[in-house]
Amino acid sequence: MKVAVLLTVFNRIEKTQKCLDTLYQATLPFSDFEFKLFLTDDGSNDGTSEIIKSRYPDKNIEILPGNGQLFWNGGMNNSWRQAIKEGGFDGYLWLNNDSILLPNLWEELVGADQYAKEKFGKGGVYVGSTYNKERNGLSYGGFKFTSKWTLKSEFVIPNGEFQDCEAAHGNITYVSTNVVESEGVFCDEYVHSGGDHDYSYLAHKHGFPVFVLKNYVGVCENDHYQGSGVIFQNMSIKERFKYLKSPLGYNLSNTLLFQKRCFPYRYVPVLFAGYFRAIFPGTYYSLLRFLRK
Repeated sequence: MKVAVLLTVFNRIEKTQKCLDTLYQATLPFSDFEFKLFLTDDGSNDGTSEIIKSRYPDKNIEILPGNGQLFWNGGMNNSWRQAIKEGGFDGYLWLNNDSILLPNLWEELVGADQYAKEKFGKGGVYVGSTYNKERNGLSYGGFKFTSKWTLKSEFVIPNGEFQDCEAAHGNITYVSTNVVESEGVFCDEYVHSGGDHDYSYLAHKHGFPVFVLKNYVGVCENDHYQGSGVIFQNMSIKERFKYLKSPLGYNLSNTLLFQKRCFPYRYVPVLFAGYFRAIFPGTYYSLLRFLRK
């Protein structure tokens, strides 16, 4: 079995080193199992490329330069397309450089591939879950929508069995080659986040098995909490609109793209809610707190 590991980075060399150290320490399931790392360095100025080359001189790593404007989605696609161009891989592993991998990673993925092909007759999307030490719980993984109108969702918690899910975070997620042959790579219109949710949900809709691995395969701190919106409310209206549209802020364009591609009936309400949040943030967050009760 041969796997392409896909990674994109911008600075954060310390995190990248921890991630790669644990990647190469993970137990290989059998002697002819192999993987190659395709890493896009999107204009790092902390010596990322040079440090990786010197730290892992004997590893099968291809470092690809970015233009500094790829963000996560573009960087991952850059790595992914190069892996597809090389060819010969059974599947592709999305990996975030802030994930610390557990030794059971490869064994879990091989077991998932065998399960998918025996039960469904084809490969699929196998979602690795990570836990958050500081908050003592699951941080990223697979989830199901409990409402297709509000898109309220709940995580699927690993329980020692394979469990179906509808969509996934891309922190540690494997995509079989047969899925890629049908679905391609991430939609290029996504700027930063969102491509992983979109891809996994549409693969699920198109009949591919999408499920969570039996056990946790990594540790990753969830640093994307948006809190109560106090900081956003204290911004000027110009700053709020800038943050609303920023790829590293609320990223409204990505959110709308996801609605358009996956839940088109939500597009107009989400568009309205986005601008309402920027113009009347106090009222918006008061309504949000009321609806969450």
